[in-house]
Amino acid sequence: MVAGRGAWNDVARSWRYVRAASIMGAAMGAIWSSPVLADPTTPQRAITIPAGTLRSALDALARQTGISIGMAGALPHLQVKRIDRGSDTADILRQLLRGTALRAVRLDQTTWRIEPIPVEAPRVAIRPTPPAGAGDDIIVIASKRDERLSDFTSSISIEDGATLDRLARRRGLTDVMAATDSAFSTNLGPGRDRIFLRGVADSAFNGTSQSLVSLFLDDVRIGYASPDPDLRLVDVQRVEVLRGPQGTLYGTGALGGVVRTVTVAPDLTRTSGDIGVDGVGVGNGGIGGAVEGTVNVPIVTGALALRVSGWDETMPGWIDDTERNRSNVNRTHRVGGRAALRWMIGKGWSATLSGVAQRIDARDSQYATSGLTRATRIAEPQDNDFTSGALTLRGPLGKLDVQATTAYVDQEFGSTYDASIVAPSLGVSAPLAYVEDRSAQLLSQEIRLSDPTARHPWLIGATILHSTSRLQGRFVPVDGIGTVAARRDEEDVTDVALFAEGTQRLNSALDFKLGLRGFLTSSRLEQQGPDREDADQLGVTPSATLSWHRDDLGLIWLRYASAVRPVAISRTAAPNEARIPGDELQSLELGWRLRLAGDRLNLHGAVFGSTWEHLRSDTVGSDGLLGTVDAGNAVNYGVEFGGDYTVASTAIEFGGTLQRARLTSASSATNLDRDDRRLPVVPDISGHVGATRTLMLFRLPASVYATARYTGRTRLSFDPLLDRPAGRYATADLGGAITHGAARWSIDVTNLFDSRGNSFGFGNPFTLATTTQTVPVRPRAVTLGVRLGF
Repeated sequence: MVAGRGAWNDVARSWRYVRAASIMGAAMGAIWSSPVLADPTTPQRAITIPAGTLRSALDALARQTGISIGMAGALPHLQVKRIDRGSDTADILRQLLRGTALRAVRLDQTTWRIEPIPVEAPRVAIRPTPPAGAGDDIIVIASKRDERLSDFTSSISIEDGATLDRLARRRGLTDVMAATDSAFSTNLGPGRDRIFLRGVADSAFNGTSQSLVSLFLDDVRIGYASPDPDLRLVDVQRVEVLRGPQGTLYGTGALGGVVRTVTVAPDLTRTSGDIGVDGVGVGNGGIGGAVEGTVNVPIVTGALALRVSGWDETMPGWIDDTERNRSNVNRTHRVGGRAALRWMIGKGWSATLSGVAQRIDARDSQYATSGLTRATRIAEPQDNDFTSGALTLRGPLGKLDVQATTAYVDQEFGSTYDASIVAPSLGVSAPLAYVEDRSAQLLSQEIRLSDPTARHPWLIGATILHSTSRLQGRFVPVDGIGTVAARRDEEDVTDVALFAEGTQRLNSALDFKLGLRGFLTSSRLEQQGPDREDADQLGVTPSATLSWHRDDLGLIWLRYASAVRPVAISRTAAPNEARIPGDELQSLELGWRLRLAGDRLNLHGAVFGSTWEHLRSDTVGSDGLLGTVDAGNAVNYGVEFGGDYTVASTAIEFGGTLQRARLTSASSATNLDRDDRRLPVVPDISGHVGATRTLMLFRLPASVYATARYTGRTRLSFDPLLDRPAGRYATADLGGAITHGAARWSIDVTNLFDSRGNSFGFGNPFTLATTTQTVPVRPRAVTLGVRLGF
């Protein structure tokens, strides 16, 4: 729901309603406080704990007694016996945890924490890589407060462990999306891709529109109106993919969802590290490789630690240019590093200072016009330089948990294209290059408060964000004579917001969660020449969730959510139609996360529907330059489903999406195909399946895996002159690993059957309307790797 300046009364009424209803709840949260010795609780009414898993037994105890039980680490997957008519909470916890190497620590009258019994930590050479979702007690931070996955009422996928390890050695988030339900990305090349979730996609072009998915590195937003920086996933704990609009907690731009990369925090007690080396070869292409490493050093044991990671990678090319007689022209170099300094200040307070820098240089673009070849008169290099720094403070304020994060992000990225086709119209000589330099700076500050011990969980916060985006394009003849300025765009956006979310228990099985964000966005949009537009947008983005818990089964929820994207200016429309209204998306989903067959079978999914007003889409103008249009209104509805099944030493996981994303009313001011109303990039059908088996090989622990993914038919653009069919292909991967002492050896084969298909991307915007361009999926590739830990 978005309001203009004349709607202050409606906004005020909304805020009064939220203030009256927001501090609510009775769901269980994770506890992060200093432990005290456990004491017996006072007698209570008779408690009955049904037989089942340890996790479900703790759920039952918490709900019957009204206590909160937090967890430090993952619970073992164990069956527990039935407990009849118990009355002492401490005694019941001791019975449940007997033989688990865990203990229950009482924090106050209604709060307990489950933690490992202190022992001398063994020296582990390589970080463990458990499968995501094992035990279903992962602590999720996507809700902006520590919350167990089993209590988290939204559609989320978590990639970690061995799965993330093998995906990270390919590209980064683009490969994580390929293994995630209802998630897709373009394939324009490293540092140039856009990510889309749950059918919310506007175009495959990298225009100036704000991204539809918010990207986070820990608590730092790392993108606004820029592509995925394609950070190599080194020393990463997990990736959380939150699907559906997330405007309440994450603000403008989170129409499709949120992708949060969680790094490994500095260890205050132990020096450790690892180093990895990869070598990769691509069929019909070149060879490459990577070196990466991490070191953790406690500077003051228990109080101050530094953790540093670095990587240097060459990604092989597989596209040939016949006119210039060059092979593997899309070869790319990526180098970067990350550092984090963590300080335990005292009295529960900590400070973490972190920074990331990465440089990507691709010597050419990766489209083809015939098979895996094309013919251009000049090279088309691409680059993306990313730098960020952040300071996070966290600690207790009485019973409250306080967190404040200040961050600055700078991203510089550029492209060069062969624009010889427009040289005659500009009166310059060919060959002609179009060089575009773009920059995006993002300064953000957020502070939030929550009560981790509350029986009625709640969260309040405030955030301010300032984004500056600049674009400068010019035509440059190769002979260096007659440079022509093409365009200059600049956009400054300031967003100020307050948000709150709280939960109310309706009965022993039902919870109701309500959230609201109020925001004011001020935009200054300036283009080539005297054109300038200022726009203010005042609005609210509410969310509401009704959830049903059953201790031995799982969680089902019904959720309404919304998100918006601020106003924009079109450089291709008539002056009286240049201002494009802000996007507004509203969604309703019925979701589930269930445990069956003694927790061996876990199922998750959602039936969803959404409406999208004023869908903004980037497109290519007749001059070959990117612009923005209001494409109209759209709807998307469908079902996503997935799960995993564990039997003996084999884990099988699967997932799929069936959806129908369509324009319902097309804008009369744009060149849209009136017959084909499909949204671009997102296919109607997609799915994946995989299996992993652990075994002993030559008396050494080993694992093997196989995965397959199908991507259905989709399109590139709304504009029939630019549209190209894409998708409708399947790929399969195979690999394995073996551990010997401190070393872990691995092999991965991607695109095993060397499938051919046009993935989501475009090539040269100047010749897109006159030539057949495709962005092929990468041919079969083999990666050999070794990791050494200490």
